[in-house]
Amino acid sequence: MNRLLSSGLLAAALLFVPALAAPALAAPAIAAPSAEAAPTITARGDIVFLGGDPWSPSGPLEVTVRNPGSTAANGFFVLRLPVDADLLLGEDCRMVRGTPRTWLCGGAELPAGAERVYRLTVGSSAPQPVFGVQAWGAVAGRDAAGVTDEFSDFRINWPDRTSLRLRATADPVVNGTTTVRVKVTNTGTFDIGGYSFTVTTPAGVRVASPTCADRGRMVGVGCEILRPNVLGDGVTDSFDVRLTVTGGTKTVQVSLAPTNRYTNKDTALTLRLNGSGGSGAGDATTPPPAGPTVTPSPTATASPTATVTSSTPDAAQLPRTGVSGSTYALVGAVMLALGAGLLVLRRRLSRG
Repeated sequence: MNRLLSSGLLAAALLFVPALAAPALAAPAIAAPSAEAAPTITARGDIVFLGGDPWSPSGPLEVTVRNPGSTAANGFFVLRLPVDADLLLGEDCRMVRGTPRTWLCGGAELPAGAERVYRLTVGSSAPQPVFGVQAWGAVAGRDAAGVTDEFSDFRINWPDRTSLRLRATADPVVNGTTTVRVKVTNTGTFDIGGYSFTVTTPAGVRVASPTCADRGRMVGVGCEILRPNVLGDGVTDSFDVRLTVTGGTKTVQVSLAPTNRYTNKDTALTLRLNGSGGSGAGDATTPPPAGPTVTPSPTATASPTATVTSSTPDAAQLPRTGVSGSTYALVGAVMLALGAGLLVLRRRLSRG
């Protein structure tokens, strides 16, 4: 009996031991807290707005590098740019070999807790002008030992599409020269950082001033004039274009470029150059929309003979006033029932 009791106790102990040992076996799977790593150099980039030359817009990028440590350290940062964006001007930046579109910049010593702002210039490298596009770049801090912080993103905004209204008139040709007086009004809802003005010239007409852009797009057919100044919404930019004219009456076309930037139609005019001058009425007279993405809808014109009809179903209209047909039907039914009852009562009284 004692032997059986001992065997039972031993079996129960063997069954109970794994339950106690299980937590001890699982303990190594839980990672022990490691010592806090020394802080590295951090970097943050600000939003970039590209503007200026609409064919190759550019804009400033500010990167703030900070040393959160307790001792002085050299603060570097790594810059990554998306496709169709390039670094045009960088302070102490050099490309990272083997990593496309990546630069290592900075390196100045930063006291403990101090920061420094680096100012760079980012430009569009797209082969054709693009508008209303957003892309993302990234920066990360790095110390002298090569320890790199996590990357943080910053946004790059290409110029939005907008509306510009063009007006131009030509003075009479005198002694082989004339002046085209140009007015460009920003009819959009936001400031723009510049635009391009082109003059398409036939044989015998040449642009004397201002200086044409040396980019090869108008070689042989005219002149491109870059207007890089900021033009606020509702503001008009006025300037003169001086032309030399030989060989009688000539026709030139002036326009705003690139054409895919503008939401309105009055961006091109045709001028006749002769002794009496040329007006700037142009080909397109459609007024620009209220905003860069707003398309005005035609307003309805009331006709004097139009008949207004209601599209509301009868069931949804207001109820009519007065006694309806259903009321008369109900009264008739009641009177019929009352007459039948009186007839039955009369017969019973007669029998009695």
